[in-house]
Amino acid sequence: MSDIKKLFGMRIKELREQKGLNQEQLAELIDFESRHLSRIETGKSFTTIENLGKIASALNVDIDSLFMFKHEKESSVLKKEIFDMVNNADKDRIRLIYKLLIAISN
Repeated sequence: MSDIKKLFGMRIKELREQKGLNQEQLAELIDFESRHLSRIETGKSFTTIENLGKIASALNVDIDSLFMFKHEKESSVLKKEIFDMVNNADKDRIRLIYKLLIAISN
């Protein structure tokens, strides 16, 4: 269960940051103590069904998107996966990856 709480918290943080809000701003919008929101975002706490609606509304998303966290991975895992892709790629694929990275970073 703690893994789900952690993933949920990461998703809330991701959505909050996409909206350009800090914890205090979101906490104020949903009438939470910022300390409580921090505990949710770190996976140490969860919230009620009623508060899920408040969070979704404040973030301008549907409630189900609060639980779309299967794509979430730690940056260290992502770096390892990228490294493995590059390490196992042939010469042409490495060039393509390089071009994509240059395009993205510009």
